[in-house]
Amino acid sequence: MISVPQRYWLSVDDERKRYDLHDNSVSNGGYVKFLSQIVDVLMPVSRPTMTALDFGCGENAVLCQLINDKGIDCCGYDPLYQHLLPDKNFDIIILCEVIEHIRDINAELRLINKLLRDDGIVIIRTQIYGGPSVFPSWWYAQDPTHINFFSRQSLNKTARIISRQLKSTIHPDIFILQ
Repeated sequence: MISVPQRYWLSVDDERKRYDLHDNSVSNGGYVKFLSQIVDVLMPVSRPTMTALDFGCGENAVLCQLINDKGIDCCGYDPLYQHLLPDKNFDIIILCEVIEHIRDINAELRLINKLLRDDGIVIIRTQIYGGPSVFPSWWYAQDPTHINFFSRQSLNKTARIISRQLKSTIHPDIFILQ
């Protein structure tokens, strides 16, 4: 994993201002289509009685709306937008374009592990970097809110930290930790 040194991180306020430039709403068809790929990955591994948490849901919690529409109880958590963490455990925790923003990976993985039921799964969506030679010109590394960049090896380690195994999906940027 490559991590940006803390001295280069944006302030929390500047980070939120950058996110606010996005149109992450249910009226943005491209965004809904992007999130629908997560729902497509989720459905085969879910049951209607499961509960899900969109960890880092953003201001509008659109993914929660899409998952709730499929009959799975989903709530959102995002401290930047005052979506508070529910006091319960979850069958599924989703980090869609979130893990690359997390300031304290170890603490957040401990929190995720605490929130996850024993047989629960984590779905992570993030771009995988292709190695040191391509990193400097990689578009994903140009976003100043991205402070963590994962290889397949570092995602495998992430899965092991929360006692899961990394599984690929048909999408090169969506992974299941089961």
